[in-house]
Amino acid sequence: MAREIRETPILYGEDARRFLARMQVKRTETPEARAERLLHYEFMKKAFEEGMREKRAREAANGGVDPWFGHR
Repeated sequence: MAREIRETPILYGEDARRFLARMQVKRTETPEARAERLLHYEFMKKAFEEGMREKRAREAANGGVDPWFGHR
């Protein structure tokens, strides 16, 4: 059984100042790093879409049930 999600803590004092200071720092991304990140994103997106296409095909062939995942 899953555990309950705790509330996000509220920051005070020095912790809050450090957090705000870090949020003000702009992190730049090189064009090469961005291109690589987007390439990985597109690869994973295509893999997910292909997997969902195969899952729908299995369900269509088996009356709405995917035999790989059994019955609920």
